[in-house]
Amino acid sequence: MQITLRKFDERDIENKVAWINDPRNNKYLHYDLPLEVEKTRAWFAKIKDFENRYDAVIECDGVPCGLIGLLSIDRKNSKAEFYISMGDCNFKGKGVATEASKQLLWFAFDTLKLNRVYLFTEKDNIPAQKLFEKVGFRREGLLVNDICMNGRFIDRFAYGIQAVDFGKDKSSKKQCLVTPIVKLTNPSNNLYIKREDLIPFSFGGNKARKAYGFFEDFDAKGCDCIVTYGSSSSNHCRIVSNMARQRNIPCYIVAPEEASKPTFNSQLMGLFGAEFKVCPVKDVSKTIDEVILNLRAAGKKPYFIAGGGHGNIGTQAYVDCYNEICDFEKTNSVFFDYIFFASGTGTTQAGLVCGKMMNGDNRQIIGISIARKNPRGRNVVIDSVKEYLFAKSISFTDEQIEENVVFVDEYTADGYGYQNQLVQETIKNSLFNYGIPMDSTYVAKAFAGMNDYLVTHKIKSKNVLFIHTGGTPLFFDSLKAME
Repeated sequence: MQITLRKFDERDIENKVAWINDPRNNKYLHYDLPLEVEKTRAWFAKIKDFENRYDAVIECDGVPCGLIGLLSIDRKNSKAEFYISMGDCNFKGKGVATEASKQLLWFAFDTLKLNRVYLFTEKDNIPAQKLFEKVGFRREGLLVNDICMNGRFIDRFAYGIQAVDFGKDKSSKKQCLVTPIVKLTNPSNNLYIKREDLIPFSFGGNKARKAYGFFEDFDAKGCDCIVTYGSSSSNHCRIVSNMARQRNIPCYIVAPEEASKPTFNSQLMGLFGAEFKVCPVKDVSKTIDEVILNLRAAGKKPYFIAGGGHGNIGTQAYVDCYNEICDFEKTNSVFFDYIFFASGTGTTQAGLVCGKMMNGDNRQIIGISIARKNPRGRNVVIDSVKEYLFAKSISFTDEQIEENVVFVDEYTADGYGYQNQLVQETIKNSLFNYGIPMDSTYVAKAFAGMNDYLVTHKIKSKNVLFIHTGGTPLFFDSLKAME
């Protein structure tokens, strides 16, 4: 099941009225019943622009099934009141409320930057208490005769959760993802590099950062095998197959036969036990569907990850990375005027752009394309930015989004997996001067492009950050190609 939250709007009024009036739902709800459609429309017209509340609809596989939100959002005291009500009884008892609650709490703590979320629930509402405790709320006290409903006084429990406590279960993962930023020698600019390749799992890289998020979602949904897509050079497929092997679960990789030459990455995928489904690139989508259908027919519960870790989970990984960069800047009293990196499937760039926009920073985020050309390459990034911001109910105009997406396609050489003399020289210089391995498919191509971009745009005396997005096994393929 794909659980998502979206902002409540006028089309949801009739569902809300039906759900609240349903006696299976309203035993512990404090409304004047029955709810009426026209009065609810008037209520919504009054509150829809209020900034002290956030009302959302829970959707499961695109089907609206409940209400969730935050009331009394208090920016000064950094707190808000939580509420949730499942509406469609067909979705009760399936983990939907649990996942939706976690998503709303991440929104409260990560996006709104609140310190505390609290709620009140009737003493007799045992199922709700189990849900709240499951997602991390702690019972803080009993409010005796707290409210009067239908002529009787009701006792309610007060529950609360702090931002620091909600993140504890993921603190070890977050700690291992804080990668170092080091300064490099450069005659024209203050050049730094963020070593994502040092994430301590399977040679690290941006695909490792993303994969942690996908496998958390995998666990939450109770899946038992992985299906993904990528070429023989894919860092994403290497990382995913390694994580699958670590968990002893099957991993199926749909690969285009046009990009299936042997590489150190593909050798590692084979070592991890990944099963390849090679097909012409034109048949990739059909083959993915067939693999998933066959697994379901065999009683399996497959989890699909789009090529390169595309999607909001991948984008979120680089929103988190952007916030790491901001933390480094604050600690070290530096501000990066430019951030460069290899831009491939788009979510690394989308996450960095979303992070910049949500923080309101004035800097250039520049993706150096390693394969795709404009306008398609840039449009893929723009679409990912819009998808993420929409899912988080964060509003920006199309013009604001487009002006923040800089996608440079001048350094792709002959396309994905191909190198030229400039890239080869960059690999040697990086290793000789910095002791840092860079591969020709992704990182060296982007680093070479950045260096040329700085020269051609006459950028000097600026603080420049390059993100090393990983691919160390491919570095050895690059060395073989230079023999």
